[in-house]
Amino acid sequence: MRRSIFTYSICLVFILLSFKTIAQIPFEVNSNGHIIIKAKINNVEGKFILDTGAGLNAIFTKFSNKIKNEKTPNFFVGHRATGEELNVDLYNAKSMEINDKVFSDQQYTIVDLEFGDIDGMISLQPFRNTPITIDYNNKKILFDRPTKGEKSVDIQIADYAGKAIDIFTFVELNDTLKIQSLLDSGAGKNSFWFSSKLMEALALNKSDFKAVPIKSDFKKENNYYIGKLSTISTLNKLRKVENLDAAFIDELIYEGKTSIDWLGHVLTIDIAKKKIFIAD
Repeated sequence: MRRSIFTYSICLVFILLSFKTIAQIPFEVNSNGHIIIKAKINNVEGKFILDTGAGLNAIFTKFSNKIKNEKTPNFFVGHRATGEELNVDLYNAKSMEINDKVFSDQQYTIVDLEFGDIDGMISLQPFRNTPITIDYNNKKILFDRPTKGEKSVDIQIADYAGKAIDIFTFVELNDTLKIQSLLDSGAGKNSFWFSSKLMEALALNKSDFKAVPIKSDFKKENNYYIGKLSTISTLNKLRKVENLDAAFIDELIYEGKTSIDWLGHVLTIDIAKKKIFIAD
């Protein structure tokens, strides 16, 4: 009996220790549905959007004035979803910390934008080798949470020579058309964008949609055709949304770009395994 109690106690200690090692970081969700976390770059704390569609870490000019920036001779050329070219300089982060977890060998760029009290965006770059869980139920971020036995969807990794990283998954629209969609937590809540090139394949008439010209923060104007789409689902039918508000956009550089909240309430992005695990 004593051995049983002793063994139970030891097991309990190990369980408690294992839970203790899983970092839990509270986050806020703003009115646009963005996930806001606190992080330190070069030992200065700021508020950042957790943005799986950002590609690379970015800080805004106002925050860059608070820290010492180590500019490199390197640069990155990419495009925003609506087609604007970005040719940005890269800076070495001497340190990047999220809730005392240190991420080494990080870089960032500086973007001349103002977004309220937000200081920038944390991309998936720090999490190449660290599974990150977004728990919408409890508004917490967790690192290295066990996912054994959980259902999942496959993701495809777009790795731009180590300088930027995005994730995609295949989805099905209206139970007929298979497309590949960028998964973008920076899009906010219930965001569903698709290339207007897909409207013909879906037998959608532009006249049935509201046409709205919209300028981006970088002053490029695109036509948005806003209306209803019958369904979007993961290929394995694990998740499905019906009668969704959608925008079909001229010159969108992706077949699709969606937020990630529709996939579930507790999501673990595991880049190494090329999976998003869904606990709830």
